[in-house]
Amino acid sequence: MLERIRGVLTAAGFDEAVTLSVVDEKASAAMNPWNEAEPLRSQMPVIRGADCLRRSLLPSLLEVRRTNEALANAEIELFEIARAYWPRENGLPQEELMLAITSGRDNATVKGTIEAIVAELKIAAPLQADDAGIAELDPAASCRLLLGDGKLLGYVGRLRARRHQTVRSAWADDRGRGEAVAVDRRG
Repeated sequence: MLERIRGVLTAAGFDEAVTLSVVDEKASAAMNPWNEAEPLRSQMPVIRGADCLRRSLLPSLLEVRRTNEALANAEIELFEIARAYWPRENGLPQEELMLAITSGRDNATVKGTIEAIVAELKIAAPLQADDAGIAELDPAASCRLLLGDGKLLGYVGRLRARRHQTVRSAWADDRGRGEAVAVDRRG
């Protein structure tokens, strides 16, 4: 299944990124539509300050996008398939396999890519779009994606320009080279 998803994304012009499972406090708090619990912390961080297990792939992936922008790469179309870690009471974390995408393309094009993944996986339930309801995303250019039975599949949207300056200044495209479209999909 993962190879089929990778196949659709690479055929659509996306490059796969691989990021660390630990992030700093700022990245952990920046955007997490899946779980409101405090992040799990590592006693021995791999990188100084990066001691939180990620609860979403987006902050790390958007950081990779920012690095590519700083290097003046003209086209930055990225995805990552990896695990996010959600705390559970009295036990090991819940490990969720996730897909995250960041793109300079418009929302309709990215949503079309998600539809192509759904078709490749032969999921019969229709894909529906609804209000995203995530503060970090522009409500005029975002949606949450549901499968026909109402199961939440993920979010597609453009990061807000002003309201969440921290997220915008850290990760979004400030030079006007297209939209910073972010997608987070729960496995």
